[in-house]
Amino acid sequence: MTVVYLVCFIAGLLLGVRIMIAGVERPREDDPRGERTFKLSPAVIAAFGTVFGLVGYLMTRRQPGSVVTGIIWAAGLAVIAAAVTAHLVRKWWAVTPEHEVDDERYVLQGHLARVTKSIGAGVDGEVAFEVGEQRRVLPARTIDDAILDAGADVVIERIENDVAYVESWAEVEKRL
Repeated sequence: MTVVYLVCFIAGLLLGVRIMIAGVERPREDDPRGERTFKLSPAVIAAFGTVFGLVGYLMTRRQPGSVVTGIIWAAGLAVIAAAVTAHLVRKWWAVTPEHEVDDERYVLQGHLARVTKSIGAGVDGEVAFEVGEQRRVLPARTIDDAILDAGADVVIERIENDVAYVESWAEVEKRL
């Protein structure tokens, strides 16, 4: 029985390493089954295998003659560990990280536009650009107080309070 416990322990640890490398993904939103079940989740299997193997092995070392008691203790503690793991993974999936929230000012950063009304130092001009099928026209300022004539190609840095802050495409191209 010691070999079975060691195999479960090592398999649980290896699966845990795989989870650390690949992660435990959220269920796909287009999955018709909805939320992933935790019966065969890699994290739950890893927790069960590791705890079952560790507790079972320790029980065989402590009381070599009582195989049934060792199996009962190992299985009981492994089920508890698997349930705790399932609960923690579910709570983790419910968290929405702050870095996934897009800052509205920078949604169109890097988008190409064309100056339709000259932009001067401290003087607002106007740019036009397309987003999908929609053509948009916004007041514009340069980020470096450069003067841009109508017809110049620009790159949008950000849009703040319905004003596009732009930079000349020629300047951006130099950095590429």
